Amino acid sequence: MNTSLLIASTGVRAYQGKLDTIANNISNVETTGFKRREAAFSENLTVSIQNQAETKQEAGRLSPLGIRTTFGSRLASSGLDLTQGTPKQTDQPFDFMIDGKGYFQVKRTTDSGTEILYTRGGAFKQTPVGAGRFQLVNANGDVLLDQNGNPIEWARGKNFVVASNGTIEGTNQRLGLVDFTNPQLLKEDGGVYRLTEGAVATIPSNAQIKQGFLESSNVDLNQEMTDMIKAQRGYQANARALSYADQMMGIANGIMRS
Repeated sequence: MNTSLLIASTGVRAYQGKLDTIANNISNVETTGFKRREAAFSENLTVSIQNQAETKQEAGRLSPLGIRTTFGSRLASSGLDLTQGTPKQTDQPFDFMIDGKGYFQVKRTTDSGTEILYTRGGAFKQTPVGAGRFQLVNANGDVLLDQNGNPIEWARGKNFVVASNGTIEGTNQRLGLVDFTNPQLLKEDGGVYRLTEGAVATIPSNAQIKQGFLESSNVDLNQEMTDMIKAQRGYQANARALSYADQMMGIANGIMRS
């Protein structure tokens, strides 16, 4: 009966994790460059029991030698769906869309120092840096970097035109796009991504740039709602099983006391 409780409780926790993942996807359906996550389950293998200690007596047996006893499932991971989002034309000179694999590099400055972050969100605004010069920053104030890790800068009065390869017209700067050997190991934090303890290596990206466009979120609201209904059904079934297991244990305790 303890096994029933454990199986049902792990199922409830797993489906709760899936519902949380879906809720995060839905809340970011309008977030530029957002990549949805897909929850994946795995089995909780707890013990493998040997049927017959003497293998010589297993001759002719059709079933496996060991019985695998499990206690339900768990949320194993929530992998990134790297599908390209649909283009959204804005005709704004400081909006950029990455057509292909890659991420913008941005620099965040805080009281504790500076940090290089990565993002697919290409909505930037100009900010003055003195002497008639400007830089590009995102909504969090992170500064857009070029191919050498320097801030993108240009002078007042000049048209800001970016070629498809990321080169800024009239300068030797190019939007610094990078890709990763395993983007699934990136840690998401409010529209930007961080490297995880050096587990992800950066490599150059050959993606194309579309100026005046933004990449929409790749969240399909219809699919998310369907997945949410399925997850709710699974959650309810496991919660009901948990209740039944608790009732059965209460009956067994009552019999023992009587």
